Amino acid sequence: MLQHERRKLTSWSSWSLNNDDNAFSDMGCVKLGMLDSDSGGESSPDSDKKHLTPNSTEPSTSRRAPGAPRVLLPSQKENILNSSADNIDPGQPDSSPILRKRGQGHSQVPDDLKCNHFLELSDEIILLILRWLPKFVLAKCARVCHRWHRLVNDESLWRRLDLANKTLSQGALGNIIKKGVQVLRLAKAEVRKCRCIACLMLCLSKLQYLDLSMSPATADVLAEIFAVCQDLKKLSLEHCHMSETCCQHISENKNLNVLNMSMCQGLTTSGIMSVVSGCTKLEGLNLAWTGLHRHTVVYLALCLTPNLKRLNISGCRENITDEEVLQLCRSCSNLRELDLSDSTVLTHAALTHIEENLFDLEYLALSRCYRIPPRALPDLKKLPTLFALDVFGLLQEEPFQTLKEALKPIKINQFPFSSIARPTTGIRRSSLWGLKVRDNV
Repeated sequence: MLQHERRKLTSWSSWSLNNDDNAFSDMGCVKLGMLDSDSGGESSPDSDKKHLTPNSTEPSTSRRAPGAPRVLLPSQKENILNSSADNIDPGQPDSSPILRKRGQGHSQVPDDLKCNHFLELSDEIILLILRWLPKFVLAKCARVCHRWHRLVNDESLWRRLDLANKTLSQGALGNIIKKGVQVLRLAKAEVRKCRCIACLMLCLSKLQYLDLSMSPATADVLAEIFAVCQDLKKLSLEHCHMSETCCQHISENKNLNVLNMSMCQGLTTSGIMSVVSGCTKLEGLNLAWTGLHRHTVVYLALCLTPNLKRLNISGCRENITDEEVLQLCRSCSNLRELDLSDSTVLTHAALTHIEENLFDLEYLALSRCYRIPPRALPDLKKLPTLFALDVFGLLQEEPFQTLKEALKPIKINQFPFSSIARPTTGIRRSSLWGLKVRDNV
């Protein structure tokens, strides 16, 4: 009886242990400690092997589904295959991506690519390369190394610069001038006060062509710029705010031959006198619509340089008369272009003075000079070199056609806007007086 109960207890404990084994195998682990404790210390090695064998060796009495096999990604399978002991060679570096050291995954750089080829080039060759780059790229190249910084600041790369419609921070213009720029376009550019004007005074700028047309810069800022410019050849200040100090600095440019001050504000008689008396090599002068007073016009007619070839003093209205035109024709007998538009008190006598003194005249503008009779205009055919005539606002359609036939082949009303002393004319918006300022790229 006792033996029968022991057999029954043994079969129950065996069933219980097998059931627990199935449960732990479903969780992916085996609880060996429970097996030892439940066996009561009487289990044999054979029984241990029996419990540790997979479930597939003998049918399971449990109704639970067996544990699902572990699913590996393709990349994990490759890692397991590559990390097998059969593929490990102690003499060669391990190719496994898991055990590979940092830096061994990159290919070795060839020796011919490690050398700096720019070190083999001379400064002259590098400058020839850099000159094809835009200016904003040059500014970035200056950060590469000390040598490139020195080469980028070479004067040959900064001779021409276009900063139209830009806003220059405080001190930026001073740095540009120190680079040795010669042709500078600042049309409609906002220029702020220079911080290092004292330093600029020690090294005068090399500016020769400067365009400040329609710049909102104040008269004080312009005075600081002109204080360091004494080698200007052509200057445009259209629609700028001027002062007597600015005019005094401009008069120090003895080689100035083209000056555009049309529609400038703040011009005075003393300022204009300084410019005319100092700039004796002027060949082109534009003072249109500057509000010249009568005594200023008289001074210009008497004191303008005989080298003057192109003059625009339109917009004087009643401040210029036939007498000033006569004196002007005598003082500047080499004039080739003359614009007297909107001079409302000029008469037929002014035409006579022009015909008798200006034998080299090629262009004449008398638009809106209402006191000049249209019947006197055909007399201008006596001028042998006259090429174009503008008389906007004087003639209706039929008299205009009659005048065209009388003055043929002279061009009538072909140029509504004067180009005298202006830096950019027509479609040449990327050049100043015929010199390109924009980058090729």
